[in-house]
Amino acid sequence: MSRNRTVLVVEDDPDLRAALELLLIRQGYHVVATGDGLRAVELAGQHRIDAAVVDLLIPGQSGFQVALDLKARYGDAVRVVLMSGIASQAQKDYAFAAGAEQFLAKPFTTSQLLSAVAAFCPPPSDPPAATRRTARIGQ
Repeated sequence: MSRNRTVLVVEDDPDLRAALELLLIRQGYHVVATGDGLRAVELAGQHRIDAAVVDLLIPGQSGFQVALDLKARYGDAVRVVLMSGIASQAQKDYAFAAGAEQFLAKPFTTSQLLSAVAAFCPPPSDPPAATRRTARIGQ
């Protein structure tokens, strides 16, 4: 049996963070979440994450810096989706330069989020009935 895929969610809006967690948990992912960029990098070191969904404008350090740190530490073992309500071409270019594999412009649909994560971190073929959440930090 393969291990569960773990997704780090970094979003400072608690309602959006909870919604993202719920969507990913229902797909069978194990979710670790925080609203702070510095704490996100700490959590990545404590949990074996496969993907990170990170907002650009978060306290602690920016989503760009979180992406750079995750890529510097884990390389392609961690895939990064950056998201922002500011979807200029410059923001997108900078996101990809920071190491993100995907960029989601807010607002995005549920299917866009799930497709972005599943593109490089497929969910389990048989999602569990019970929800699993490891950490909720920075609420």
